[in-house]
Formats: sequence, structure tokens, C-alpha cells
Amino acid sequence: MPAGQGRGALDDPGGALEAGKAGSDADAAAVIRCEGQVQRPHNSTHVPGTVNVVVMVSCTAPVPEITTRAALYKNGQLVNQSTLRTQRDTRTAQNNAAVRCSPGNYRGWMYFKVVFPPGYNPPTGSANGLGQEVPINC
Repeated sequence: MPAGQGRGALDDPGGALEAGKAGSDADAAAVIRCEGQVQRPHNSTHVPGTVNVVVMVSCTAPVPEITTRAALYKNGQLVNQSTLRTQRDTRTAQNNAAVRCSPGNYRGWMYFKVVFPPGYNPPTGSANGLGQEVPINC
């Protein structure tokens, strides 16, 4: 996959991004990799009566900015999405989307954008992907 471009797949549902520091092709430490993960939708334990999906991004080194959005689909239709959430000077970020529970097949989706540190190429990248569909009974 080209640096700065992500794709969702069953084994990597949230996509992945990489950026390298110029002039350091042989130095693995000069590459930052960020991977997204869409967790399985589930009955919320924090807010009873709702279905929740959590999305997470994890990078191999701190980056200036990670922006995330989570969405929840029921039976193939978008039922809710989060606002964009930006977290700064971090290696990890997360967001979530929730909806009042009604029986059906739920699936999470995520989008994320990373701003890499100065000197890294590409300077930014984004990816998105779908998680696994799971049946939920309330």
C-alpha cells in the first residue's frame, strides 16, 4: 500500500498509514506507522439500552495530530456517526458512535487522518474502513 493511503479490509478494518523521514530509508525507527481498528459493535455497559462502537488509532510514535470519526450501521443503513475528534501530541486516539438499541445486524466504520511530525513524508494521510457485522439483540 502506498504511504499515506489506507484501505479497509477484513484483516485491517480500520486501514493503515505510514510516513518516513527523508534520507533515512534504512532506519526503521524513522518510519511511523498508524493503524486503525474498528471494534465490534456491542450493547453498551456505560449507557444501558444503547449499541456502541469504538474506533481506535495506534501509531508507533507520537504524532502532532490524529483526527477520528466513528459511524454505526444497522442492517446496512447509517444510524449514527460521531463528530470529528482531534487529539494532539499522542500515539493513540479513539472515538465512538452509539444509538438506541433495537435488534439487528450492526457494523462500525471509521475514518482517521494523521498529521505526521515535521520532516516526514507524506506530511499527512487518511484512511477508513468497515468492521465486522454482528447481530445484536437488545
